Amino acid sequence: MKILITGDWHLTDKQPENRIDDYAEAVLTKLQFIIDTAKELGCCLIIQPGDLFDSPNPSYSLFSKVAKAIKRIHPIWVATVWGQHDLRYRNKGDTALKALEVSCSGNLLLELNDRFQDLVTIHSAGWEEAVPKPIDGKFNILITHRMIVNEKIWEGQTDFDYANVFLLKHPFNLIVSGDNHKYFIAEHGKRLLVNCGSMMRSSINQIDHIPTLVFFDTDNPEGWYNIDIPIKHVKEVFNMETVIKTQERDEKLDAFVSGLSENKEMSMSFGDNLSVYMKENKIDSAVKDIIEEGMR
Repeated sequence: MKILITGDWHLTDKQPENRIDDYAEAVLTKLQFIIDTAKELGCCLIIQPGDLFDSPNPSYSLFSKVAKAIKRIHPIWVATVWGQHDLRYRNKGDTALKALEVSCSGNLLLELNDRFQDLVTIHSAGWEEAVPKPIDGKFNILITHRMIVNEKIWEGQTDFDYANVFLLKHPFNLIVSGDNHKYFIAEHGKRLLVNCGSMMRSSINQIDHIPTLVFFDTDNPEGWYNIDIPIKHVKEVFNMETVIKTQERDEKLDAFVSGLSENKEMSMSFGDNLSVYMKENKIDSAVKDIIEEGMR
């Protein structure tokens, strides 16, 4: 069975801060690329691991366009799970994803824990849902929306699963995870965990992100490969003045934190330590403002 694996779509027609292009058009263009690619490769399944929409109540205009696009891909199926952005106050009712399941019942699969084909079984574990057990004698696929990482995204990150540990704990043949917007692949023997990351570059901290798909065939599990989603140059889609300012600010913050960690003569008061350090060192005013705001 040929499968096209995708990441978090976050479909929306709302313009993110610092994007200067037509974001709604970019979203729908990438969705169409996914559909066209699945057709060209002869896939019978597209896997989308949650956060299909960016919110539980997108505009009627966007919803109708997405529903039409998914209906037109028959006989290809889209298998998805609940992400936190798809839920309304942690509830599944009165949400766009639930409405999409009804309107695209011939193409959209949600909350699967059953046979897809004779030898392939798809299991789902949405946001904060328990992981089911694989079925003996089947090619088991798990679609899950949870923070799984190959390495910490930031130093103080908590509440996540390491990919290698998750693979050991849950012996599925293929695991497709969402929520982490960074692309990575983890392997354990012939078993694979795929995290494609986000379909869009919605914020300036994603300027280096390349949206990616993965082609996978259950008859040839080791023959998977990446397919990059076409994107425009960063200067065409982002406010570069803001990008440069943010990069400069982050560099100053990194330098400040590094210098603070090297200061050995400290009292017991964190606030006093910060004040003394800022007085004795040339700290940029922008960094001071951020620190003072945080302390308040």
